[in-house]
Amino acid sequence: MSEPSGNGRARLARAAIVVVAGLSGFALAAIGGIAAASTFTLKVERNAHDTNAAFKGFAVRAVNKRESIAVGPAGYAVYTFQGETTHHIICKKTGSQATNCWGFWPPVSVNSAKGLSKQTGIKGKLGTFRNHGTLQATLNNQPLYYFTPDLMSGHKGTAQGDELKTFGSIWHLVGADPAPGVGKTSPQPTMTTTSPTPTNPYPGYP
Repeated sequence: MSEPSGNGRARLARAAIVVVAGLSGFALAAIGGIAAASTFTLKVERNAHDTNAAFKGFAVRAVNKRESIAVGPAGYAVYTFQGETTHHIICKKTGSQATNCWGFWPPVSVNSAKGLSKQTGIKGKLGTFRNHGTLQATLNNQPLYYFTPDLMSGHKGTAQGDELKTFGSIWHLVGADPAPGVGKTSPQPTMTTTSPTPTNPYPGYP
């Protein structure tokens, strides 16, 4: 799906701005709490729900699946911005709610460049750099971000910002491999039936 245009895009943007503006104080407080720890560990969240249905007007493609993802210390999904590196910043902090990328995508901030770690299954090298005065975590030289609606929801096993196009590029959820041996079971004998019944692997989601 392409990015909406004209009045439709403007309406979606205004609606999103209203939501974020109304809850921005909570988001800043949440980020402050996340960054307060002396150490920082990216963790693997297994069987997370990756869905951008709530923001389909900004989606380049629909996403609705269960997978292992990378999350920050407090359990919220982390994202990268396509085409962005520490030497080429696209998501910028501004004084305008309409253009302040950080209002929607707050940086994954840390207190120190020391004590960074990641669980097995998350590929890449962790690092940090200074961005608008904030020490921001990076993965393979790409700045890491949270998505404000994820923080607002309080649902740590859900990521809503994957494959959204906003602020000039596309956001990607950081994936992960499940921990070795986790979720594996012994092979079971194959059984066939004459009338298979389809089931929904994700109860509660159509």
